[in-house]
Amino acid sequence: MKKIKFGVIGAGGIAQTAHIPSLKRIEEAEITAIADINQEKLLYVKDTFDIKNTFTDWEKMLETDIDAVVVASPNTFHAQHSIRAMESGKDVLCEKPISLTAKDVLDIFQTADKTNKIFMAGLPKRFSGEAKVLKPMIERGEFGEIYYLKASYLRRRGIPGLGTWFTSKKLAGGGPMLDVGVHMLDLILYLAGAPEPEIVMGATYEKFKDSAIDGGWPPIETRKGDISTGKMEVEDLACGFVKLSNGATLVIEASWSGNSEAGLKASLFGTLAGVSMPDPSDPKNPVRIFSENNGVLTDILPEIPTTDVFYEEMLHFIDCVKTRKEPLIKKKEVVSVVKIIENIYKSAETGKPIIL
Repeated sequence: MKKIKFGVIGAGGIAQTAHIPSLKRIEEAEITAIADINQEKLLYVKDTFDIKNTFTDWEKMLETDIDAVVVASPNTFHAQHSIRAMESGKDVLCEKPISLTAKDVLDIFQTADKTNKIFMAGLPKRFSGEAKVLKPMIERGEFGEIYYLKASYLRRRGIPGLGTWFTSKKLAGGGPMLDVGVHMLDLILYLAGAPEPEIVMGATYEKFKDSAIDGGWPPIETRKGDISTGKMEVEDLACGFVKLSNGATLVIEASWSGNSEAGLKASLFGTLAGVSMPDPSDPKNPVRIFSENNGVLTDILPEIPTTDVFYEEMLHFIDCVKTRKEPLIKKKEVVSVVKIIENIYKSAETGKPIIL
């Protein structure tokens, strides 16, 4: 069996804790190269995961005999790295956020079409147990018309890599909405059938900028050679109110720091049923479907399978590479997610709603 040879751009926390371990579990995959400008981290990852070739120049890595690339670099480079990799003849899995602008997303997919390469957005909540159970139910019409969507990802004190690229406006583009809010936004839009945004109103806050505390992510051992400025240049909370093309309304919030409850949750309101999806790691607070049976209000607790979302994401990508089929995450869906986040920030800057 011919193995798919992978190269990884970016040797940071997500590559070390998710992408590389997942690929190592898959018999059809082989990681032959990794690139990062941080030489100390690069050698650490090489030795830890037994990766043969290392590069401080990512473009040199693209010249080697690899079939596919995982882009796990800082946000601002995602579009550039993805486009160049496909132009070099490689299929690409790109870690979220796919880019900072909808224009870049369109450029990425245009390159995929032109080069006939597979491009897949790294949005692992698509492979969660909640998505696997609820998506077919919604598609069968069991929820009726979905008209209201809520999603949040909140931390009390969880700023990632304080002073590293995570909190650099230039390298990250923004804070928690781009980092963790994107997961919940993609999940809720996917379940609702991917309506497009029409009006976006957003706000951002920097209330903990002068008292920012590192939240412990990425794990300290994955930060070899990182240099911290100690600066917090992005927001600690962002929120948005969105009117969607099907008439539904979406409310989204994400924070790294705040005096609030912590955790992730999402809700869908439908005319026949609704659902609440609390933090899947909390067994005392399960997914709950709200419906009516013969005039009696009824709560249903569906059995949600436990999944390793990054492993299943990688399995799906490899299947797409082998069969040349379109990935589960479609262009239209990715564009909508990025449009919403991009315009939450624009609205926050101008103080006005953005009409698309």
